[in-house]
Amino acid sequence: MANWRKTRFPGVYVSHSTNCPAYSDPAARCRCTPSWRGRRRHPVTGKPEWQKPVVKHRAEVLSWLAGADAGSEHLREVAARGPLFEDLADQWFDGVEQGRIGRRRGKGKPYAETTILAMGRSLKYHVLPVFGPQHAAEITELEWQAWIDQLARKGLARSTIAKHISVASDIYAWASAPSRRLVARNPLRPVELPPNDEKPRLRVALAPEAAALLAAIDPEDRVPYAIAFYAGLRRSEIDRLEWPDVLDGDRIATRVLVRRSKSEAGTQRRPPIGHNLRDVLEAEWKRRGRPREGKVLDVSVMSGKIARRVEARWDAAGLNRITLHECRHTYASLLMAAGYTIKELMEYMGHADLQMVNRYVKLLPQPGEDDAADRLNAYLRRAEES
Repeated sequence: MANWRKTRFPGVYVSHSTNCPAYSDPAARCRCTPSWRGRRRHPVTGKPEWQKPVVKHRAEVLSWLAGADAGSEHLREVAARGPLFEDLADQWFDGVEQGRIGRRRGKGKPYAETTILAMGRSLKYHVLPVFGPQHAAEITELEWQAWIDQLARKGLARSTIAKHISVASDIYAWASAPSRRLVARNPLRPVELPPNDEKPRLRVALAPEAAALLAAIDPEDRVPYAIAFYAGLRRSEIDRLEWPDVLDGDRIATRVLVRRSKSEAGTQRRPPIGHNLRDVLEAEWKRRGRPREGKVLDVSVMSGKIARRVEARWDAAGLNRITLHECRHTYASLLMAAGYTIKELMEYMGHADLQMVNRYVKLLPQPGEDDAADRLNAYLRRAEES
């Protein structure tokens, strides 16, 4: 361990080798090449700081000490401009990854793992290359708005631009909190996103169409779409699904276990699955040698390769395409048509509130019902027979 000792020069410290006579006796003659280090008060914060790295010549320490006086005015000017946006982003994202910084909504609950990965990509590839080297407090609303308009001209979807802006806005909201005041305000509040001219992804397929779409797919690509159609899992949930989550002893269970989801409401839920899905899973399970562990899918659904093959099959069969997420909508419509309650629908879909569920309700026809009284009469007949 270095033994730093004051010298006759203020702020200059020296350390000798352990086998040097001067190590233990300051009056002894030095027989080594000592290390030198300076200590001063930071010209802006006023806090004590050590010179880094350690040097081998005293003159370098004297230059470092003198530099504090010569550059203090410049450093104070830089400090007055506030931190760089990339420095704020690094601090904020580190807190998000460590779980110290949570969502602004939802009582500060930690971000989901998939959300953290998406925010990291947004920062790395979109936000920081443009705004990282700038002082955060000096980036104006006009600059952010010009960037948004530029992304829109490049053809980025409104929802994608909104995600990038949301990450930057969260950083400003964290940095401008009263306990920090690293910036005075959030310049992203008044910016405007491009017009919402995207078609909402709310296509649903009724039961006969869903069966036809599934039948047209090659058997090796059928499993993920069957899971989405008849269990309502999200893409990431399908990708993580393992055999213990769908097995009940030596047969396919009537419910699937979602061990991990993007939201707390969706984690550990057990949605009921249709017999169509059970048939597909059983065929896949037998084909794979009846495994007891490991992933249900042997190919990832996150890359889009399966989707391209499946869409080509549908085009050849003259069927309208449907995305995995829209298959999830179809599952919601099937539950509603089968008479499940809104509360059950919310639980099985993994939603934390009724807002998303209400979007499905507007799209849900009642197949096979010619008169609204049919449901009431069917209930009365069942009650009379019991």
